[in-house]
Amino acid sequence: MKLGLQHFKIINPLSQIIKPTTKQLSTARVNALLLNVPRVQISDGKNNYLLLMIHLHGKTRYGRTIVRGTGSKTHEEIFAEVMDEMDDIGICTKSLGGGFIDNKEKKKKIKIYGCCKTYGEAPHGRTKDILLAWTKFKDFDINVAKYKK
Repeated sequence: MKLGLQHFKIINPLSQIIKPTTKQLSTARVNALLLNVPRVQISDGKNNYLLLMIHLHGKTRYGRTIVRGTGSKTHEEIFAEVMDEMDDIGICTKSLGGGFIDNKEKKKKIKIYGCCKTYGEAPHGRTKDILLAWTKFKDFDINVAKYKK
């Protein structure tokens, strides 16, 4: 069966309807991929921490800010670990800075302070807001100490 010009007149409007729907589905998948990444992962006790932006390069207009910290690794090791984890699922990672989080879970107190020599000082107020939005830390007393240069 040959397709004539009259068939293309019918198919062309259909392609305009189908393309945006396909694009919306891929955007929904992209957003779901970012939302599946836990927003906060910190240990009990004193943590080196990084505030990180994750996004899908060329797919998302905005990224998602996450907090990662542990007492047993340096800032550089934390970044390398998160970057490897995100690369495996196709997500780009950018450091927004770092510092320290003293997490006293039993007392429900957190102190955010200091500066990372490699990535600079994180906006600790933003880190505090993310922690307070996280269910586990919403009832914690969270203090941000000013870094003295």
